[in-house]
Amino acid sequence: MIFFKEIYKFRTVLFQLIHQQITLRYRRTVFGFLWTLLNPLLNMAIIAVVFSMVMKFQVNDYAIFLFSGMIPWAIFSNSLNQASSALIANESLFKKIYLPKQIFVISTVATTLIDSLLSTACLFIIAFCLGASMTPALFILPLSFLIFTLFSLGLSLILSIVSVYFRDVQYLVGVVLQALYFATPIIYPITAIPERFHLIFSSNPLFYFLELFRQPIYNGAFPDSFTLILCSSISFLTLLLGIWFFNKNSAKIIFRL
Repeated sequence: MIFFKEIYKFRTVLFQLIHQQITLRYRRTVFGFLWTLLNPLLNMAIIAVVFSMVMKFQVNDYAIFLFSGMIPWAIFSNSLNQASSALIANESLFKKIYLPKQIFVISTVATTLIDSLLSTACLFIIAFCLGASMTPALFILPLSFLIFTLFSLGLSLILSIVSVYFRDVQYLVGVVLQALYFATPIIYPITAIPERFHLIFSSNPLFYFLELFRQPIYNGAFPDSFTLILCSSISFLTLLLGIWFFNKNSAKIIFRL
């Protein structure tokens, strides 16, 4: 409970960190916050051209299929990438005054979530123009965002501590995420994989988290109860593990910085 009490006590600092990260990210850029739309849009356009024309996947409305996978991946990859250096980048702050270290990790994940929500809102307009339909299943997306963000936060808490002890982790994260990107059916349907490998791909937890978004956005259906229960359980356990690991080691990292 101390973990959460300190977050509440220093909530003003947390909000300021989130505001600062969002402001600094787009300061002195011509398009400013429009990059929350332009960046994923350009990435999707490039991938859509390559994989729909060159690889020739047999997927109806491939742009919408791609959109439903890229949005959750952005939350996950950006959170882990930035969390790996969250404590190292802010060591000058909590070395001078007492600040709960978890707010630096949480602010990073929260900033990523805000960016993703803005991107999603903008890209939905484009998706509807391309043929996406408005169905009641879309109302489950806030829950999908919450479940996946908590999962990303749990991993980010662990990664932020490990990165202090082993600085190489910051560089390994990008390599591991790139491998996961291609090992998860984000830009291709699982039907494109030979059936004998389906069990291997379906053992990837990200496969099920992806379904929380793909089902309502692409198929216009609610995720099945098994997927919801499984993802909620994984998120809850990962968050608990992350908080436990962070609490156990956060006081020691000052000697490693």
